[in-house]
Amino acid sequence: MEQEMSQGKRLIEVMAKIRRVSSKHQVEDMIPQREFYVLEIIHSRMRCRSGEQENPAPPGVRVSELSEMLHITMPSVSQMINGLEQKGYVKRVTTKNDRRVVYITLDTEGEAALNKAKKAFLSFTDEIVSRLGHEETEQLISLCTRLYEIIGDIRSRQS
Repeated sequence: MEQEMSQGKRLIEVMAKIRRVSSKHQVEDMIPQREFYVLEIIHSRMRCRSGEQENPAPPGVRVSELSEMLHITMPSVSQMINGLEQKGYVKRVTTKNDRRVVYITLDTEGEAALNKAKKAFLSFTDEIVSRLGHEETEQLISLCTRLYEIIGDIRSRQS
């Protein structure tokens, strides 16, 4: 039991260290991690919706959808979108059918910022994979996937 508690404590400590060091990894002039996630969600939704012929909705995502995906409140999402809009990364688009529905789409600046961030992030992860090697990388992926499943299972039982 003593060893298990020690392992649990060590697991929490190493996860906290990873979180701290990964959140600090930010190349100069790079967008913050949270903005990266928002821009990536908008980008992926724009790609998905551009292929829909039956749905005349413009490509993009509604604030309510972002709120659900990010698990944060609508006012928090709106505040983030306002900041991204000021930077020229996103724009709000209404539909002709219903002007009350507003979609958030990437602007040219947002697309460029996202691509730059992706390139830097891939370079960073490529170096990690190179240093770990194929076998340890596969082990890490497997263990992280298992940890995600266990945490999800525990959370679902608690709620």
